[in-house]
Amino acid sequence: MSKFFYTLKRKDYVSLIVLIAIGFGWLLVDQFLLSASYQRFIALFLLIVSLYYVQFLINKPSDIKRYANTIALITVLFVVIVSLIMHAIINKDFTYKSILIWIISGALPYLAGYLYLKTKKK
Repeated sequence: MSKFFYTLKRKDYVSLIVLIAIGFGWLLVDQFLLSASYQRFIALFLLIVSLYYVQFLINKPSDIKRYANTIALITVLFVVIVSLIMHAIINKDFTYKSILIWIISGALPYLAGYLYLKTKKK
């Protein structure tokens, strides 16, 4: 199991919590700033990729793939739980967009890890 996942340190958890808080803050604000649904989706995608990239810059993991695996697992589990509670139980408006967000939240750590790998100084 340790070959697949990265051992997180305290600063890893802190940066992940900050990333999630900023993402939720953006979800609360974007509805007033952006009128079209696709604009919100693109803006959220770019914001989350940039936040993951900053997280890679701050934490400087030794094994990028294992770190991305760990972060993807944590964020996907969090996003699935929150979206099920919000959209299936409370609002009863569960759509395919929720599943798309699950998939994207799992893929974005790998994209950010790839960008970090290509841009970090050797």
